[in-house]
Amino acid sequence: MPKFISERDVAFFKGLAREVVDDVIQNAIVLFKINLNETKVNLYGESINKTWHPGVQLYALINKETETSTYDGFGSDTMQNIEFRLDRFMCEEKNSYPEIGDIIYFDSSYYEIDNTNEVQFVGGQTYNSFSIVCSTFLVNKSVLNIEERIN
Repeated sequence: MPKFISERDVAFFKGLAREVVDDVIQNAIVLFKINLNETKVNLYGESINKTWHPGVQLYALINKETETSTYDGFGSDTMQNIEFRLDRFMCEEKNSYPEIGDIIYFDSSYYEIDNTNEVQFVGGQTYNSFSIVCSTFLVNKSVLNIEERIN
């Protein structure tokens, strides 16, 4: 890949990527950010009852792993990992950058982000990063205190 990419090239790639993800694929997700002002933490910086900002709708490319279930004495427990690839420019426009600990609502389930990575550099230049890759795991809705989402 060439090292010299113009701003015009980046704008062209950005337009193509946004058209494919937002208009063709259309996998809508809702990103909930932790409200740090309202969440009370203990001595170790941990919190049992987190509060969230209203959700922001974004579009993503999604890579699902298969669901697995484990059975113990109290019933079944479902586990699933999903990788969400978000448009970094759209996140900047909506002022909602995904971070570790945030929640993503997708397909009637909630997923907590446990790792983020920006790995798609155009021309090998770090300032030309196009996507944010969020590794997530399935969480129970009963442990969350989620507000209604904003479209």
